[in-house]
Amino acid sequence: MKKGKQEDKQTCIAATVKLLQDSVAARSDDSAEILIHGTEFGVVNLVGVVEHVVQQTAMLEFQLNDATGRIKVRQYGQGLPTLTSGSYVNVVGNLRTSPALHLSAMTLRNVATPDEVSYHMIEVAHTAVQLRKAAAGSNAGGLTVTTGVTPTKRVEKEPTISPVKVDAPPQITPPEASAAAVATPVKSTDLRGSIRALLQKDQEAGNAEGLAMQSMAASLNVPEGKVKEILSALVDDGDAFTTIDDDHFQLL
Repeated sequence: MKKGKQEDKQTCIAATVKLLQDSVAARSDDSAEILIHGTEFGVVNLVGVVEHVVQQTAMLEFQLNDATGRIKVRQYGQGLPTLTSGSYVNVVGNLRTSPALHLSAMTLRNVATPDEVSYHMIEVAHTAVQLRKAAAGSNAGGLTVTTGVTPTKRVEKEPTISPVKVDAPPQITPPEASAAAVATPVKSTDLRGSIRALLQKDQEAGNAEGLAMQSMAASLNVPEGKVKEILSALVDDGDAFTTIDDDHFQLL
């Protein structure tokens, strides 16, 4: 039993730079454990593009950019791989906070195919859902972690909250017209529901790249800044995540 618990602590978790940065920032003090989705992990896995390489005989240092943030990566030893700026790598290592936040790489390899980058982001989202579901138990803390079912219900609920708009009922019948009508009021709850509805529709269409922020702004006839504000809130709440870059989103 004890041996099994020790092995669980060393489980490697797929993560993003922003997730690690937020987990470090959420600590009560510098001596507290770093918890990712409420669980302590000794080893993390990142995938991103290499920047600012410093190659020495027994030390390799570079900056990893995964579109959610940037973090320093260091690897020590002999026979280190040769990296070039702009190449994509898969890194497994330990998260360190001293002297500054960085990743001490245990394994480092070049990404084999572009699909590996997309797959990693999907794995990050899947892991987040599973860990939050396990930690929340029966809807603890108000987190919406039930996979598949809850987002669909919430998309149906939120547009119906705005019957105050007089001209909304005639435009509810077509789905496209409904999304545009809900975006017209200034109430942020209505705009949030409309954005979730667009993301849900795009996800059901099987678009693996996610829906572009500019497309959502054009469909809802609202400024991009307002759409970006709502999308940032959805990402912070764990309801959505970025895909191929900072401007494409999918529901979690």
